[in-house]
Amino acid sequence: MKKISFRVLFVLLICLNVFAEPVEDNSFLVEEAYNQEPGVVQFINVYQKAKNAKDWVYVFINEIPVLSQTHQFSYEIPYAYVEGSDKTGLGDIKLNYRNEFYRNDILVSTGRISWVTSTGSSEDGLGSGSNGFEISLINSVKVTGKWLQHWNVGASYAADSKNSVGDKADNSKYFWNLSNVYIFTDNLNFMLEMTTSTSEETVADKTTVWATSTIVSPSVRYAFDVGEWQFVPGLALPFNVGENAGLENQTLVYLSIEGKMW
Repeated sequence: MKKISFRVLFVLLICLNVFAEPVEDNSFLVEEAYNQEPGVVQFINVYQKAKNAKDWVYVFINEIPVLSQTHQFSYEIPYAYVEGSDKTGLGDIKLNYRNEFYRNDILVSTGRISWVTSTGSSEDGLGSGSNGFEISLINSVKVTGKWLQHWNVGASYAADSKNSVGDKADNSKYFWNLSNVYIFTDNLNFMLEMTTSTSEETVADKTTVWATSTIVSPSVRYAFDVGEWQFVPGLALPFNVGENAGLENQTLVYLSIEGKMW
């Protein structure tokens, strides 16, 4: 029975491999530079669970092309549980505009500007307590026929952000991210993502210091088509390195649903 089951699974994977479109725009922690094609809408679901705590966060993202592939609008709605406050609720909603300003067979470059709303409660640890903005430059590079790289560099700022006790919190952050994608097949990809951010932190004596955090995330994604819709499930195991290594280890589950709406 086991041999038959494995054979059936193998044949199914082969069939999906034949009929699936190549995976694109589905990294988990690092942005890819490809905007949505006209009429094609993407719905992204990301769930992250902390390994050493009960904290979790679910984010729903909807990407919508505007007139052409050059312009794209998206919004991100986070919903989370914070163990420290024992609260569950809405986080800070982010509104994004992306402009894909350069494309050839090797390189795609896109700029993003975002408005981060103060919908999450800072007292409960669900938000910053302040409106803010974020900018990012995103590049996707075809290194070889089997390897892709995605680079992000950017900054965010929220002038009046607060922590759970109402004190001034981190309000400036700079980040640079890298994703390496190995195209095992058109629809089965292995990824190694890295995100690094440097932000202001207020320590016990109320002085401000700069702290750097680095997350490394091995992951896998798989695409299959149902009619004109593409489904991309994925799994990642992000972990932090450097100072306090291991304290922010997580499990990430991903699902993208993408298809032509008009």
